[in-house]
Amino acid sequence: MRHPLSLIAVTAAFALGVTPASAQQSEPHGWLNTETLRTRSGDFEFKNGYPVGDTAQRLLDLQKLNRATEVYLTQLMPVSEIALREGLRAFGAKTPQQLVIWENLMDAKTVLLTANTETVYAIGHLALNDDGPTVVEAPPHMLGFLQDGLQRYLADIGPLGADKGQGGKFLVLPPGYTGPVPEGYFVSRSPTYSVTFAIRGFQADGKTDQAVGLMKQTRIYPLAKASSAPPMAFMNGSGKDIDTLFPDNFRFFELLAMLVEEEPLESFGPLERSMMQAIGIEKGKPFKPDEKSRALLAEAARTGGAMARANTYASPAPGIFYYPDRKWQGVPEGMTYTFTRDGAPQIDARNNVYYMAAGNSPAMMAKNVGQGSQYLWTYRDADGAFLDGAKTYKLHVPPKIPAGNFWSVLVYDALSRSELQNGQPFPSVSSYSKPVINPDGSLDITFGPDEPKEKGNWIKTVPGRGWFPIFRFYSPAEAYFDKTWKLEDIAAVK
Repeated sequence: MRHPLSLIAVTAAFALGVTPASAQQSEPHGWLNTETLRTRSGDFEFKNGYPVGDTAQRLLDLQKLNRATEVYLTQLMPVSEIALREGLRAFGAKTPQQLVIWENLMDAKTVLLTANTETVYAIGHLALNDDGPTVVEAPPHMLGFLQDGLQRYLADIGPLGADKGQGGKFLVLPPGYTGPVPEGYFVSRSPTYSVTFAIRGFQADGKTDQAVGLMKQTRIYPLAKASSAPPMAFMNGSGKDIDTLFPDNFRFFELLAMLVEEEPLESFGPLERSMMQAIGIEKGKPFKPDEKSRALLAEAARTGGAMARANTYASPAPGIFYYPDRKWQGVPEGMTYTFTRDGAPQIDARNNVYYMAAGNSPAMMAKNVGQGSQYLWTYRDADGAFLDGAKTYKLHVPPKIPAGNFWSVLVYDALSRSELQNGQPFPSVSSYSKPVINPDGSLDITFGPDEPKEKGNWIKTVPGRGWFPIFRFYSPAEAYFDKTWKLEDIAAVK
């Protein structure tokens, strides 16, 4: 499914234009004759209908900036995907057989959008352009997915996948494949050559050994080499500096150009390609902007990133809050993993999630009582103020948390949207961390820069850093969905 560009007005550059009443009477269509157009982007002079001086060049630069900013906003999700792949390659996982496993859990040294500290992660990438049809032998008792190079869903792995949690052989076919398809595989046809394979395993008795052992049963190989599969290499990502984030600078467009060149032309719709061509990104042609264009694109990435950040942290969209009277957010009701309505991509709703998160799967969003996972997050305290690392807050969690497998509260840095680097091994409290429970079964979590004197559950925050928590429910119960169990707001300690 393609995600064509929306025609969102990025800067509304002419919204503040003022036309004198006399001109309005003589020019009912609003045509420019002899006047200065005053806008939030500057003043533009016209005479006899023609632009004067540098007006034309400044307007064309503004047009290019607008288009580049819109490209950033509409291609954020695909660029996030290729940035993940390139980050793992920089770490050393350069082939499909090199699978990164965070054997001792994901800690803050790995910079990855809102990953958790409770499950064991394994992530790798397929290269269908080199290997053709590729087999992924997934282990049992996992929760994961396959997604294409534009971060779009291909298949679930686990209880809600075709393997029903028993593991099995997944066969991923490259774009345009017309050859024979053997039996005995769970088959996915990928519209892109790059494919992400990601699974999560669960702790047993507070240890990761069992999950890691299962993950090391994973095999990835070309179908054509099924009888002589190349050996796997498992790389431990725990405690290692790994950066997988997409940037808000010129590098964003370099990654997008790389993606456009690698993938089939049809991966992007005609309007998407037109907008990218306008800023110098076109399949089959080198992306070599001059210094002026580089500076303009860097500005567009910063502007687009700022817009995406505002859209994520301060969205005015109706229904953004999971409970109408609380500050916790969730996926808006009725929104599916495709983030489309009537076939049209909902760019703002999609970016509201994917500026701070990654991974595209129905199991992560659809209502599946007792299966999969659900998430609540907030950027504000009970009074509506953004969460501040220099202040102290408390969260009261009611008893009987509706999570059959495990629950967790994990704190993220508002800048990186990755685990907060606060000096603690894991910036989280969970059912695995032996939390202090109140006599009635509830619990209280303190967030702040200084450890409380009384023994309890504390996550350290960092002055000068904004932060936000995600509350995870693995195997969520009906009480989560019908909201008979309700999470309280985070309250500032006065």
